[in-house]
Amino acid sequence: MNPKALVKRTFKYKNAAMEFICPLCGTNRAFTLRPQIALKNYLHIFMITVILVMCLYPVMQLNSVWVFFAVWGFYECILRMLFRKQVACPHCGFDVSWYRKDVKVARKQVEEFWKNKSIADKIKNDEKANLAENLTM
Repeated sequence: MNPKALVKRTFKYKNAAMEFICPLCGTNRAFTLRPQIALKNYLHIFMITVILVMCLYPVMQLNSVWVFFAVWGFYECILRMLFRKQVACPHCGFDVSWYRKDVKVARKQVEEFWKNKSIADKIKNDEKANLAENLTM
């Protein structure tokens, strides 16, 4: 365990695709998805295509087989978006992909994350104070 980590105890993923340490806060992180399509994903794409072809066959006949490429592209886009959602650190807001593209944008995103987090913490503390005040009355 990293003694300089921002969060000491994090959720332990059972089947993590990749485990690493956040370079900014030192917290142990893990991805559950890979950005590449695996054999299991191709099986999903095939099954979705079979169902769509069965539904579209009366209308499109054999041309409905071309739906495979649309499903493949859509599936890959969704998979990459889900992976991209996991890239940013939930503890410090650091996003490696933005850091590789533009350091200034990554720095702004981290600052916005901490500003939004501090505002959310203030709201939580105000709610707790109001609740405690209401209970003591």
